[in-house]
Amino acid sequence: MTISKTHKMVLLAACLFAAGSTFFLLVIKKPAPQQGLHYNVFKAENGWGYDVLVNERIFIHQPFIPGKPGNIGYNTQEEAAAGAKTVIESLKSGENPMFGQKKEQRSGVLPAQ
Repeated sequence: MTISKTHKMVLLAACLFAAGSTFFLLVIKKPAPQQGLHYNVFKAENGWGYDVLVNERIFIHQPFIPGKPGNIGYNTQEEAAAGAKTVIESLKSGENPMFGQKKEQRSGVLPAQ
């Protein structure tokens, strides 16, 4: 049994289509990286934590609740996301996002004696 020239061309076209589709789905169709400030929530050792990213690079890695003693994470993903959103809003407004400090301590101004 021999394969005709037409069948060979159809088989070749199908293979090229399959290879092109695979290439498009795996390489070209990747989601574009987020630009600017955004966050990712992750499961930490003792709860939930978050990363604040700038253009896909980690700017703040926070595996536990800041300003609390110990290394206890947030109870839920939603709480960690809320903490990350608070930090991002502080950064966008030009404030230092450090928790547990008075505003004059954060800005580097010492209180009057």
